[in-house]
Amino acid sequence: MKLFCIKEKIIISICVMIFMASGTTSAAEGDEKSTVQKFDSKTTKEGIKGQERFVSIDFNDVDINVFIKFMSELSGKNYVVDDRVKGKVTIISPTKISEKEAYKVFESVEVNGYSTVEAGEITKIVSSPDARTKNVETYLTDEGAESTDKLVTQLIPLKYADANEVKQLFSTLVSKNSVILAYTQTNMLIVTDIYSNIQRLLRILTAIDVTGIGREITIIPLESADSEKLVKILEAVFKKENPVTRKKSENGRDISFVADERTNTIVLLASEADTLRVKRLIQMLDKDVPKGKEKIHVYYLEYANAEELAKVLQMLPSKQQETGGEAKGKKAAPVVSSATKITADKATNSLILMTDKDDYLTLEEIIKKLDIPRSMVYIECLIMEVNVEKGFELGTEWLAGDDLTIGSKEWAVGGGFGGKGQYNNIQNVIKTAGAATATFPAGYSMGVFGETIKVGNLTFASLGALINAMKSDQDVHILSTPQIITTDNEEAVITVGSNLPYLTKTGTTSSSETYNNYEYKDVGFTLKVTPQISKDGLVRLKIFQEINKLDQAAISQLNTEGTTPVTLKRTIETTVIIKNKNTVAIGGLIDDSITKEESAVPCLGSVPLLGYLFKSISESNQKTNLYFFLTPHVIRGPEDSEEMKNNKKSEIEKMMKEGRIKMYGGSSDDLYSEDGDTKKK
Repeated sequence: MKLFCIKEKIIISICVMIFMASGTTSAAEGDEKSTVQKFDSKTTKEGIKGQERFVSIDFNDVDINVFIKFMSELSGKNYVVDDRVKGKVTIISPTKISEKEAYKVFESVEVNGYSTVEAGEITKIVSSPDARTKNVETYLTDEGAESTDKLVTQLIPLKYADANEVKQLFSTLVSKNSVILAYTQTNMLIVTDIYSNIQRLLRILTAIDVTGIGREITIIPLESADSEKLVKILEAVFKKENPVTRKKSENGRDISFVADERTNTIVLLASEADTLRVKRLIQMLDKDVPKGKEKIHVYYLEYANAEELAKVLQMLPSKQQETGGEAKGKKAAPVVSSATKITADKATNSLILMTDKDDYLTLEEIIKKLDIPRSMVYIECLIMEVNVEKGFELGTEWLAGDDLTIGSKEWAVGGGFGGKGQYNNIQNVIKTAGAATATFPAGYSMGVFGETIKVGNLTFASLGALINAMKSDQDVHILSTPQIITTDNEEAVITVGSNLPYLTKTGTTSSSETYNNYEYKDVGFTLKVTPQISKDGLVRLKIFQEINKLDQAAISQLNTEGTTPVTLKRTIETTVIIKNKNTVAIGGLIDDSITKEESAVPCLGSVPLLGYLFKSISESNQKTNLYFFLTPHVIRGPEDSEEMKNNKKSEIEKMMKEGRIKMYGGSSDDLYSEDGDTKKK
């Protein structure tokens, strides 16, 4: 590189002085060339307004480096010249020009294959191809930029025209070494060229980048075809693949289609010629479907039940119905015809559809939206009896879920009855901020826990942990811990009980043989739960609970007198909404159990009348409180199912270590198959 500094310019000072001597000519001298003199209002370095200097730059076949040295002296700028910059310069200027104009002439060395690149206080002179990769000034708009011949980069955003098409057009209008790129994501051009040429391109672009010329909006009503389906066909026909994914006609203009389902019309935006083409195609497609050509289609379901889905599809409207939102005389798109037949095949869980092709496409779309995998709910249950004293204590302490603060008071989720004889007065449970734990009233109660269950001062991580703790309590009798899994919005039924026989008739046959007739009655409890999962993770539980129990006072008469047994029935039906993995508890169902015990001296106790002196009869009345706990676990996919399996496996391993269960000839891994299902043993 060559660096021309001010000190090195002494060798051409004599030449400069000669040019400067003829630099200005006043108007008073009457020189014939004074017409080219120009005056401006700019302030000189000394701050005085005066005349701008004029110079003569006639050069005939001068070495370009000499010309660069001259401009360095004239402008007072430092230049760094590439070693490859060589050649001759010829400038013909019969009249004197200003220093500013002389510098513009200097920037026009682009015609010799060289360009100037500003780098701070230094100007680099390099070959034009290299200049594209240097620190070239970049403009987003042409406002405020001075028209020069220096190399710049211009970003040109387009509003209507396609970037690729404009690039092809401008490629023949830019200089040989310029660069022009199309950025289709933002529909923008990036041009690197001398600025004067870029300004020319911008002037051309103002006439090109305009909204579609000659395009018009046309409303095309349909007689038979469906507007949405026909628009898809038209888009497929007229769509032309290009980077901005637009639908173009042969002349490059946009064609837009919009389907109005309410009026069954197509809104078309296109040129006059394209509109005629589209109308001709629509006329050929808007035909009635030939009747009497119904075909049989078989659709195999993956998740839905064929019989239930068939009932839903059969309830679809089978003929065209008028709606209040449609104007009179306007036709709506046809629906499933009354000739359509839908039958379910239970063996293959499939639907047999006898319909035409158009109706089948409509039914197929509906079936696909309904035949989807549904989430499942794994429900843990705990049913236990507690002695009445312990029961009331538990009824006081088990309300330990999260509190809800309203104003200055804290509310606990729950409610209950006041006790026997007060079932019509539901009481709310309330406690003031900072007070002791609230108590449930006696009688029926229901509440909601969080993900942990708190009884007294103890907190249990899950319902299983509570079960394990209560097993060691003598006052608590765990009746059952059923677990069941069901599909979203499907009823799950849990029944625990027995089928008791009772004597209805005793008789004697003709051969003097005695016979007895018995009937059976179901006793125990039944729990029905229907879960419904919401999008935000809440679970709506519709709970039905029924308890059937024989009247203890009538049991003695049942076997001796042969009377029909008296059954006590208690029923609860409610609906709650809780979070996933939270626990809902139902309690306060108090039961009176009469226990009769008799002890006697052998032989003597059976003597009539006197036997009472040698035996004792005691009768006790025990009250128990029945509690139900339910915890839903939402299973949305294989990940949740795998997590549930691992949790149960961990519980079994823990109980094995504690010695509560034993396995012979295997481990907990043997309980599960490779696909995660529990093995049957």
